[in-house]
Amino acid sequence: MGAVQLALEQYSDVLTRAAKLASTTPTLPLELPPYSSQLVALVSPVFSPPRPTSPTNQPPASPTAAPAGQTPVSRLGQLVSSVAHAGAAAAASAAGAAAGGGGGGSAADPKPVTVKCVEAGGQRLYIGGSDGALRLYEVNGAADEQAHAGAPTTPSSGSAGSTQQAPRLALLEQVFVTNNKKPADRIALLPRLNKAAILSEGVLTFHALPNLAPLDVNRFPAIRGIVTFAVDEEDLAGGGSPDVMHMCAIKRKRMHWVRITEGGVTSIKDLPLPTGALTAVLRRNRICMADAENYSIVDLEAAEGLPLLPISQSPHPDPPLVTSSSTVASGAVTPPVPGSVPDPRQRPAIACVGANEFLIASHTGNTTLGVFVTESGDPCRGTLEWASNVRSLVVDGQYTVALLYNNTIEVHSIHTQEITQVVTLSSPQNGPDASFQPRHLYRSALGLQFGAATGAHKVDLVDVPLLPAAASSSTSAASQRSDSPRTPTKRSSRASVSSASVRSTISRGPEGVAEKRSLSHILVTSRNGVYTLSPMTLVVQADALLEKDRDTDALALAENYAKTIRRSGGDGDDDQDDTAEDDFGDNEFSYVYMRLAFRALAKTAWQDAFDLFLKARCDPRLVVRLFPDLRKPFMSAADEVSVCRGVRDEVHALRSVDQYVLESLNHNYSPHIKPDVESASSTAGLRASLTAAARDCLLSYLLTWRAARRSGEGEHDLAGDSRKVDIVVDTTLVKLLAEHSRPDDIRVLLAGQHDVVLPEIEQSLLDTGMHQLLAEIWLEKRETAKVLDLWSRTVDGEFENTDFADGVRRIYELTWKSKDPALTEKYGIWLVKHDPALALELFTDPKQTLVFDTRNIFNKLSQIDNDVADRFLESAVIQERDTDSSLHADLVKRYIKRLAELLEDPDSKAHLRAQESEYAELTASTSSPPSFLHFLASKYSPDAPLALLNRIRLKALLFLDSSTKYDIEDAKKQLEAMEMKGLKGLTLERAVVYGKLHLDRQALSLLLHSLRDLGSADTYCLQAGDPLSDADISACTTQLGLPMKMRSRRRPTSAAKREDDERRRRDLAKLLVEMYLSLRSQPAPGRTFPTDEMVAKVLAVQTLHLDALETLSLLDDEYSLSLLSDPISRFLRRSAHAQQESSILKSLAVGQNLVVQDRAFRVAAKLPPTVQRHGDQGQGTPVGQAENRIVQLDLKAGERGFEAEKGAGESRTPLSVEDAIELDLR
Repeated sequence: MGAVQLALEQYSDVLTRAAKLASTTPTLPLELPPYSSQLVALVSPVFSPPRPTSPTNQPPASPTAAPAGQTPVSRLGQLVSSVAHAGAAAAASAAGAAAGGGGGGSAADPKPVTVKCVEAGGQRLYIGGSDGALRLYEVNGAADEQAHAGAPTTPSSGSAGSTQQAPRLALLEQVFVTNNKKPADRIALLPRLNKAAILSEGVLTFHALPNLAPLDVNRFPAIRGIVTFAVDEEDLAGGGSPDVMHMCAIKRKRMHWVRITEGGVTSIKDLPLPTGALTAVLRRNRICMADAENYSIVDLEAAEGLPLLPISQSPHPDPPLVTSSSTVASGAVTPPVPGSVPDPRQRPAIACVGANEFLIASHTGNTTLGVFVTESGDPCRGTLEWASNVRSLVVDGQYTVALLYNNTIEVHSIHTQEITQVVTLSSPQNGPDASFQPRHLYRSALGLQFGAATGAHKVDLVDVPLLPAAASSSTSAASQRSDSPRTPTKRSSRASVSSASVRSTISRGPEGVAEKRSLSHILVTSRNGVYTLSPMTLVVQADALLEKDRDTDALALAENYAKTIRRSGGDGDDDQDDTAEDDFGDNEFSYVYMRLAFRALAKTAWQDAFDLFLKARCDPRLVVRLFPDLRKPFMSAADEVSVCRGVRDEVHALRSVDQYVLESLNHNYSPHIKPDVESASSTAGLRASLTAAARDCLLSYLLTWRAARRSGEGEHDLAGDSRKVDIVVDTTLVKLLAEHSRPDDIRVLLAGQHDVVLPEIEQSLLDTGMHQLLAEIWLEKRETAKVLDLWSRTVDGEFENTDFADGVRRIYELTWKSKDPALTEKYGIWLVKHDPALALELFTDPKQTLVFDTRNIFNKLSQIDNDVADRFLESAVIQERDTDSSLHADLVKRYIKRLAELLEDPDSKAHLRAQESEYAELTASTSSPPSFLHFLASKYSPDAPLALLNRIRLKALLFLDSSTKYDIEDAKKQLEAMEMKGLKGLTLERAVVYGKLHLDRQALSLLLHSLRDLGSADTYCLQAGDPLSDADISACTTQLGLPMKMRSRRRPTSAAKREDDERRRRDLAKLLVEMYLSLRSQPAPGRTFPTDEMVAKVLAVQTLHLDALETLSLLDDEYSLSLLSDPISRFLRRSAHAQQESSILKSLAVGQNLVVQDRAFRVAAKLPPTVQRHGDQGQGTPVGQAENRIVQLDLKAGERGFEAEKGAGESRTPLSVEDAIELDLR
């Protein structure tokens, strides 16, 4: 008693903690009890066959055919479809008599046997009888289809203690596990290993499922002297290694902890057990057991025991209600030694709770306390109290189920420790069925599948149009979509086994018709019958709560069921059935969660609704379609989704978020808001806020759903593996992320594997200002045209609040990389307005490989910027990208026209005059002045006030000099017209044009008289009419930054052209000297040009092209000899050189002539003599005609023609004397 009091005090200390724990999983009173108030009779009674018989296929007897006074064989025929395999000849005879309407019974009626043990797994039931036989039954699902077809969803409350008609059970086989036909005290299934352990007469043996064939004794030896055993509850629940199970076999004084695998039984540890044990429950390495007096917990790893509570706190119990012997709740055990047996009504009861708790029953007179303890022995939760002593105790999910001695079954909630249901059973003292004597409760880890599940029709999956045109026409529309493509869905494929309270399965009949079946884990045994306590399904319980608007309680109920599922586990006998069972269990949750979700939508509780849709694992398009703007273009009436039949009407309604908002506002504010809720300004803000909140919640929902889908968790939902679903989710997700200005999240999404339809998100990104993100997407897809269009619109300021740094440069670079002529032309012209230099570089860069229509681009550029157009044209012409001569003419005209426009400014005129004056001063003060072009280039500066005039003039000079394809005469006229208009100053330009027209005197006159440019005049003569030197041109192009150097001059290739150029140089040199001397002979006031030194320098430069005698004759005698010494010495050297060269050439000619004469003499010497006879003149060659002698030359071997002549039959080619001499010379 002290130990009990101590335990209760310890428990009172943790009441607060227990209450907190219970509050974490609230379970309020249900509208319906968790279990049916009627037991389902499975096998009652169990008969013992008197002798074996042969099998028969005779159908079972009708229950109405049995005579009134006969043993109820008809009932057996109703419950057990065939007993032929068991060898029950008498039963078969009785069944046949009943079917034929016979009125007499057999002399050998079957004898009922006592049920010793029972176990269930899937659709099979194992019953161990007192006759030593183990009977294996199987549920026949097709037999009771009609009986359950019209069952209501919510079961009616039957009379207390009554039993429901059970499905038929087919007796598959019965076996004897011992040779002496001793009864089996307990059977336990080991589902992972497809084996069973059977305890009979203290011997624990192992058998193979499903027929209980004995296993190899070498690997699975029998263990003798066993009082009881316990299979690890963790293994039965699906934990631990998938191919190993553990067990504790308890003897009178020892305990064996063993491991069982496919390879056999292996001992882990043997422990002494001085007090023995009557019953035990094992979880992992902790075993809770009870001996004759006390409970204790043993740590198997540490081999340490911890005492808990006494089994009974009342030493003098009341007389027992029944005098029959009892067995332990977890299975019958071999009776202990007399004297150590507790009172029959105060037997120990232990059950496993949760992941690490045990529940033990401590008897106190006629009542019993249930104490929850942890694996370490600490009390937890609260205590349970039963009105009578506990006969058997099991835990099923979130409920404890206790069979009491007062013939009632009390169901408590584990979380609240409150009674949730009391089932009153029939007994000999009260009730209509005096044969029903409840003995024990058994909990099967796998459960028994039987009967139609209540509410099963509501969770059937049906295909519903995703966007029904109208609710009234949905049926006709569905019939017309038989050939339309639809989005496939995939059923869930979760491998875990459902919980006891919610598991249902699908049995398949002969024709493959699926039937949802109930699953019960709790079996009730009487003296000679087996019953089941069938649970109320989640569908029924949730519907009852929702009818009372208890949405929170319905959700808590579903959550508790889900926790039970996560903790339960096991393997069925048929993988296909397990998968179908999972389908039904998942569909139950889907139904409940979707009903709750639609109800939450009606309350505008968006986050709750979308969380429930997520838990329902429904097709996410059902959620997206709530927003009409997000439906198109991926949703249509041809698409279908799979939903539970119970929510089909809500899905057909197709209400949008805005409709839910309006309904909620009308419900809450109408008719108080005027004129109405929809148009009132006071509710407009609230309406917009609720709609925005719904979109926020949708974003959260899609992110969560997508993460689960990508991680593989989405395989369990009803959305299937269709790519179309992923397209809708990913595309909608990007749109919502854009609305929330989350570009980084969009980048992360697009960087991975995705199904976004990019054209559908472009407008959303534009509307939300994510232009750069859209450009990045297009760049990745190589849609350069779209990127350039977006960037150009951004730079042009079409979009507000857009930071696009260095946009012009990026447009230029992307255009350059595109190598697309059309894009380059378009955006090259666009660049003119923003950066002319980049625009020109795009068109004129020497590395540019594209070919453009120069005329077209020039015309377009001229409409925007004339200067840029000129620069483009000059670059195209200079680089010879276009050989059209009209372009050269246009460029010259534009240069001259532009210069004329600039010279209209007086400052420009004065500037040119100042340049000429400054150059004149420079030539007068310097002995070696630069050329006028070099002077102009050196004075050029881009920052100068008249830099544009200087630049255009220099470019005009260079082009006039280098190009040969423009109209020179027209250019001359334009320049002279400018001069006539007073637009003077283009002297060098006129000299260049005159030189091309061979107007040498006018050109030299301009250079000498107007510019006093002696260097350009010398260059003019040396280059045969071109006054600009290559060095000056190169320096000028460098100074101006032109794209390339000017075209280099090429020497004429023809001899005639070279001779003409040389002749012109000589004439120009002579003309230059004459003009110099003429200037010198006509002095002017203040003019010192040219000086004697200049004349001497000209003579020195032009020595090569001047004749010495003619030049010296032009000079006055007053010229100083010292000044002329250099040119005269050049003349003399050139004359001596010419004389010596002529002498050498003459000698070479004479020698060559002698060689020819010698060869000709040798050829003539080979000619035969000519004999002239008398009369030859009359008969021979006519008078006045010379004789034509033919010379035949013999070619030597190896010479040209020798082989050919040899092959032609030694023929020789006749040659004349002249040809022979020429051939020999060659």
